[in-house]
Amino acid sequence: MSDSTQNIHPVIEETLKNFFDKAEKKEFLRILIGEAKPESVIKVAKSDDQINFDISSGSQTRYQVDQIITFAESKYHTEKLIEFFIYLGQLTITSGENQIAIEIYERIVNLCDGKRGTADIIANALLSIGEIYSRQAQWEMSVTNLDKAIKIFQEENDIKGSIHCQNIFGTIQGDQGNLERAKEHFENALIALEGIKDIALVGKIEINLAIINNMQSNYNEAISYLKRALLNFEKLGDLKRISEVKHNLGMVYTKKKEYSAAISEFDYSIDASVRSNYLQNIGITYISKAYVYAHLKDFELAEAFSNKAMEIAHKVNDKLSIAEVYKVKGIISRNRRQYELAENSLLTSYRLNKELSNKLNLAETAQELGILYKQKRDSEKSNQFFTEALSYFRKINSVADIQELEKLITN
Repeated sequence: MSDSTQNIHPVIEETLKNFFDKAEKKEFLRILIGEAKPESVIKVAKSDDQINFDISSGSQTRYQVDQIITFAESKYHTEKLIEFFIYLGQLTITSGENQIAIEIYERIVNLCDGKRGTADIIANALLSIGEIYSRQAQWEMSVTNLDKAIKIFQEENDIKGSIHCQNIFGTIQGDQGNLERAKEHFENALIALEGIKDIALVGKIEINLAIINNMQSNYNEAISYLKRALLNFEKLGDLKRISEVKHNLGMVYTKKKEYSAAISEFDYSIDASVRSNYLQNIGITYISKAYVYAHLKDFELAEAFSNKAMEIAHKVNDKLSIAEVYKVKGIISRNRRQYELAENSLLTSYRLNKELSNKLNLAETAQELGILYKQKRDSEKSNQFFTEALSYFRKINSVADIQELEKLITN
């Protein structure tokens, strides 16, 4: 028996636990692995073991998901099968199996097509597809699916569904650096939620408003939003969202240069992410830890975390994170005075962010390039990149970033 069939992916473990009875679970495991005892691929990692975190292979996951879909199709009628696919789709998104998740949601759309009373299910499937594409910075594909979803939600008078779409439209604007437009989407979503008791959705929007406020150096407002969201998600016991809140608290402390507090929040986030098998959040938190360690001049840890982050970013096809890893790698090399390597990494990050229309990350990378060229005594290039970064930070009124850049230019 091959190793790939002796380990059960967490997605499959969760699906078996929550969707099948004991007899069905036993039957499926017998089909998949004979009588071998299943062993989880991903185990809860201690802080010391974060760098050795095990990422399951795509081929292994694909094999097991295909097997459980075939098994479910042999057991369930259409209505129950749709319910199964909705559950499996959410698990595959969380675990970073984005291509599989898209295929699952496309199956849901096809299964529901032409059936009465399924419009809302179709809309939610399109919403999920749109959200996946937004995380991969495939903006056109994301907006196309979200537009279809919001049209159905409006026809069905589903206010919550429309608000979910508004929230993702806001994250797209935020990821592209259009902060005022993003804030408008989020604030409109919160107004629409008045009178609707959905603390999970309110919490998601509060996280996004915190991110925007942090980008604009409004740290107290950002922390306030995050603390409110944390209370809601702790009430719900939602580890996935708790990990997002903790990550973003770490980001606020990073911008404030309170690095010890930042690492503490990042470690909590990673632990919650591992326990909820939330791969994408693990990846972005690894990038954040790498950035902090680069500034603390612990280059060995910075390099190790950035390498692991790149591995995860490629797996989940997160282009924004890939660009961010190149930026951090550039900072590490620059701080080690490996200028050629630093220039290559930072210019790669700059190019990718430009291609992805990510104005904020482009400005941050331009600032890092300005610092690099200043160290290399190339004042022309240094001033060029500093000016570009300053122009954007003035546009979004990020006081802390403006002050830092003005110091860099004049000193």
